[in-house]
Amino acid sequence: MRLKKLLVTAISIVLGLALCTTAYAAADKVGYINLQRLVNESKMGKDAAADIQKMRKEKEAVLAGKLQDFNKLKDFINKEGAKMPNREKRDKIELLQKMSKEYQRMFEDAKEDITREDRELVAIILQKADDILKSIAKRKGYGIILKDPNAVGYLDPDVDITDMVLEELNKKK
Repeated sequence: MRLKKLLVTAISIVLGLALCTTAYAAADKVGYINLQRLVNESKMGKDAAADIQKMRKEKEAVLAGKLQDFNKLKDFINKEGAKMPNREKRDKIELLQKMSKEYQRMFEDAKEDITREDRELVAIILQKADDILKSIAKRKGYGIILKDPNAVGYLDPDVDITDMVLEELNKKK
């Protein structure tokens, strides 16, 4: 009985090793890409980053103007508030609160717009890089190409194919 259990265990181990070897042979070449480098170093990414930076500066200028208006009214209330009739002072304070809320809303909207544009940029680059990844995988015999090397504890720098992908992505533009 004990011999039978030992034999079954040994056969299971041999079959398991055979299956692992077969799976490993199908994916024996692994590569990875650094997404941040694709975004930062590709022509497409650089152009889009310049557009996003321009949009950021425009939004910052509008926000700075709103903040300046807010500060002017706040200073006016602080200087002249004691001399104003209560009704006028209350109206100015309500306007100040309204301006504060509007500024906060504009700030959040600007932040969301920039974040959305950044996500769209990454999505577009990944979409264009996807065909390139498939092509490189077939040409070079890669069984696996990781898009997030941080999910793995260690990857040999020799399996980084980001330069290859960047080169082809920049040609594709």
